[in-house]
Amino acid sequence: MRENRTSPGFTFGIGLTDRCNAACPHCYSRSHNGYHDLDYAQVLSLVNRLPVESINFGTGESILYPRFTELVRELSDRSIDLAVTTNGLTVHQLPDADLRRFHDIDFSLDYPDAETNDRWRGQGSFDYVMEGVARCRDLGVEASLVGCLMRENAATMGKLAELACKLDLNLRVNVYKPVHSRDHRPTYEQFWQAIADMAGAAAFSACSEPVVNAAIGNPRANHGNPCGRHSFRVHADGKVVPCVYLNHSTTTLDDLLSSFETQRRKMVQSMELPVPAVCRDCSALEVCAGGCASRRLLGHPAEPDEYCFKVRGDHPVIPARWKESKGLVHENYLCTMIFSA
Repeated sequence: MRENRTSPGFTFGIGLTDRCNAACPHCYSRSHNGYHDLDYAQVLSLVNRLPVESINFGTGESILYPRFTELVRELSDRSIDLAVTTNGLTVHQLPDADLRRFHDIDFSLDYPDAETNDRWRGQGSFDYVMEGVARCRDLGVEASLVGCLMRENAATMGKLAELACKLDLNLRVNVYKPVHSRDHRPTYEQFWQAIADMAGAAAFSACSEPVVNAAIGNPRANHGNPCGRHSFRVHADGKVVPCVYLNHSTTTLDDLLSSFETQRRKMVQSMELPVPAVCRDCSALEVCAGGCASRRLLGHPAEPDEYCFKVRGDHPVIPARWKESKGLVHENYLCTMIFSA
């Protein structure tokens, strides 16, 4: 039985395994020191002892975790909102009854056409996603496309938003973070043009990207980014981080289970970077707080977000429209943008 708690629940991203059937060039979570699978009993301890409101399974392809189906059944019976990010394999292999247990499902897709997407993510990957989307629709499961905004696909992100609208899907977009390489990082101009293109094709339903919130005047925005405050990531090797894009941590799942509040404060503090001097008098400081903390940590921590428009004397024109939030699991999990038809 879960303990009764007065504290708000958190969203946990759980990488049950770092095994995957794909080898995407921009992957941030591929293992460089062998494969790992989280201990099943530890995952159950997490939901038994910590204030868990929702869980997203990601990192590797979750169905490759030996006891994934068993775990999904166990957690959904506890009324925890579940989501999974997949290249399609997990959806193809789960029985109908277990797919219906998910609050929402994200399908990884980085290009709006099969030829280009398959060159990037592997032969047949586009059609595999479309088949999975169709199955979710038949079963009444909320589905989204999730794309990574990169240097290579920035010019086609508007078309990806159009595809999502055509299919009556959400489009969730994460900006590429230089976890292993800076090669795929979009330029400042590409970043803002892609966001303008997507906003022209679809309406925002959620946004937790601090610099984007500053540009569009998001009335729903929280201060800064949610990582560590509302969400955590458990990697397949048992390390716990405040943000999915941070691979190095001294905090383990055992530490989190033994002293949650202490470890939570430690992770919150690790994301509370000093406000850069140039930001201190900024009119957007309350919303942006210097930008995405992980992007700064992976680049230049003492400087504002590399996509800050204020320091350039710029103001991107984003035709932002809003639709009602669908309460998707990822909304307060990391710096992300969600668009809807």
